[in-house]
Amino acid sequence: MILYLTRDVRINLLDFLEMEQELPVKKLVGSFSLLSFVIKDMRHFAHVRYVVLDREAMTEPDEELIQALMSYQTIYDIRVVVIKEGLPASSPFLLKLIQIGILNLVTAIELEEIRNELRECFSEGGMQRFKPVIPRMIEENNSFHIQHDENEHYQFTCSNLKIAIAGCDRRVGVTTTAMNFVCWINAHGGNACYVEANSNNHLAHVIHLFDPEKTGNAYVLEGNDLYLTRELNKDYNVIVLDCGVLGEQRLQDDFTSAHLRLLCGSAMPYELARFYRALERCSKFPTQPLGSFVPEDIQPYLIETISRDILFGDNSHDLFNANINGKLFESLLQSYLS
Repeated sequence: MILYLTRDVRINLLDFLEMEQELPVKKLVGSFSLLSFVIKDMRHFAHVRYVVLDREAMTEPDEELIQALMSYQTIYDIRVVVIKEGLPASSPFLLKLIQIGILNLVTAIELEEIRNELRECFSEGGMQRFKPVIPRMIEENNSFHIQHDENEHYQFTCSNLKIAIAGCDRRVGVTTTAMNFVCWINAHGGNACYVEANSNNHLAHVIHLFDPEKTGNAYVLEGNDLYLTRELNKDYNVIVLDCGVLGEQRLQDDFTSAHLRLLCGSAMPYELARFYRALERCSKFPTQPLGSFVPEDIQPYLIETISRDILFGDNSHDLFNANINGKLFESLLQSYLS
């Protein structure tokens, strides 16, 4: 089934797909805040295979829509198709969509061309034209996209080890990285929890959406303890602190007092300077820079300009993925594994 959020004037645009591909279309017509829809309504449509968004029916400006799409991707593994007629290839909005992995993009103007692009979006492999061709240029010690043994278990020798994760800016993968780190530890022999140590309220949205069981101060989702407070129910091998955006004037106490500190950044041109300045603010506190959403052909540039010690992780759109970036997490905890 296709869930289609659109304006009244485009209500029949997908009808041809029902006939050609026998894909039923559930149409919702009006104006939508995508973030509000994801939080309040998307749970009722978790069974659909595709979500199609008419850009003109979305009320958020481009930057907020990107944030809403990233929130959607952390929760749902459902193909998204965005329709924005006449969107130029040089548009920053288009480039940002591609960067966060939204590759099924309909930008044509003429009706038959729009239909052809939609057919490609709903093909088995989806639209291919925006998929980057990535050359292999990176040394293995900086990039950790190598296949990982999902069933491997370790002995964790640490107790209440605090790992603080912050970002040089918003939307650079801090929360997803923190959640994935916790899930990886719990799935590979350790015991970890997630603590929201910022004011973004992302965890509140997750709790509202999934309605998890609460045990003491912990909300338990897929076997992972998630906290809105630093008052924990018990001891853990690892406590992962989501510090949000790194402080401009003063670094967060949770960040400076942690045993390990990770600073996430990305590679958009306007983000590189912020990444560099944020790392400079950490100069008194040993901090591991981590590149998120960085194409491999750009990674050598970050190694030269940001830090020769920077590490890179694969892009993740699933908060509870226990295996993505396993080699990266293993390397960060190497001193605490036996």
